[in-house]
Amino acid sequence: MSREWEIILCSGAEHLTDQFKKLNYNVHVSGLNYDEKRFFPNSDLYTRLDTVEELSEKRVLVIQSATYSGELDKEKFTTADRLWETLQVLDILKHPLKVSEKAHKFYEYQKLEPPKEIIVLYTFLPCALQDKAFKTGEVISAKLAAELTLMKANKIVTIDPHPPENVLWVKKLVEDGRLEVISAVPTLIEEAEKRFNLKSYDLLTPDEGAQERFGIKGFKKQRFDSFTVMISGDFDVRGKEIIVVDDLTKSGSTLIKARNTLLESGAEEVVCCVTHVLPTVSEGEKLLRRLVEKLEGKILTTNTVRTKTFEEENPQCLVDIVPIIHNWLQTT
Repeated sequence: MSREWEIILCSGAEHLTDQFKKLNYNVHVSGLNYDEKRFFPNSDLYTRLDTVEELSEKRVLVIQSATYSGELDKEKFTTADRLWETLQVLDILKHPLKVSEKAHKFYEYQKLEPPKEIIVLYTFLPCALQDKAFKTGEVISAKLAAELTLMKANKIVTIDPHPPENVLWVKKLVEDGRLEVISAVPTLIEEAEKRFNLKSYDLLTPDEGAQERFGIKGFKKQRFDSFTVMISGDFDVRGKEIIVVDDLTKSGSTLIKARNTLLESGAEEVVCCVTHVLPTVSEGEKLLRRLVEKLEGKILTTNTVRTKTFEEENPQCLVDIVPIIHNWLQTT
C-alpha cells in the first residue's frame, strides 16, 4: 500500500473500513473469540490483532468512537467498553508478541518490535459529557480517559470534542503537544450550503458551550436534565438563512428548539449542522429519528458515530468523516 500510516479501526470505527481501503490504506481490525464474538459470556471484552507483526516500526493510527452502540452494531458496546478496547489495542502495540503453540496448552512467546509511533484518533472523545467537575467530589471522566490513553500512545487526536479548548486540562494537553483537535464543522457548513442551496447565511450556535468551541454567537441554554432544556436569545433573523452549528446531540431537543425559535422570529430557512449524533442507552436511536422528522430533514451530521438513522435511513443527511481524517494525515 502507498500510504505511510497503518490504520487500526476499533469497534466504534469499523464502519469506516471501505472508505479507508478506497484511499489505499492498510486497515486492521480485531479478530473474534472462539464463540465468534467480541465478548465472553461474562461480558469480558476480547481483542486480537492478527496482523500485529506487520506493524513493527510503522506509524500507526488507532481510530475509535468512544460512545454507546447504535442499532447497526451486532454486539452492544458501552463507552467503558470502547475505552477498554482502545487500551487493549494499545497494549498489544506497545508490547507485541508472536505466540506459537508448541503443544497442548504450551506456548512459546517471541517479542516483536513495536510501531515507531502510535496515535489514537477518537472520532468521539470518551466520557466527553463529563469534561469538568460540576460538583464537589465528581470525577473528571474525560480527563481520566485521556490520561489513560496517553500512558500508551504518543498523542490523542479528536474531532470537535465537547470540552472547549479553554478547559484547563485540555489546554495543557494541547500546549504539550499531546492532544490535537480537528474540526468537521467547515466541511459540514460547506456541504449544507450546497445540499440545501443556501445563498447567503448567518451562523448561530444553540448554547454557550458551542459558542466557546466555535467562536460563533448564539443562544443561552439552561439544562434541567439530559433531555430537557430551555433556550433564550434575541436575534434579528428576519428573511435570513441560518445555519445552527453544534458539536453533539443526544435527544435533539436543543436543535429543535433553536430551529423553531428562529423560524418563529422570521428566518427564511434554518439548517442544523452537528458533528456527532449519539444513540442513548434508554432510547437507542428513537430520538434521532424524531430529530430528523422535527427538523424536516434540514440537518447534516457525520459518521463519527455509526447510526442506522443516518447511514441507512437518511444518507442524504450524512457527511463522511474519512476525507477529513485523510486530509489531516497528509499534514502529519
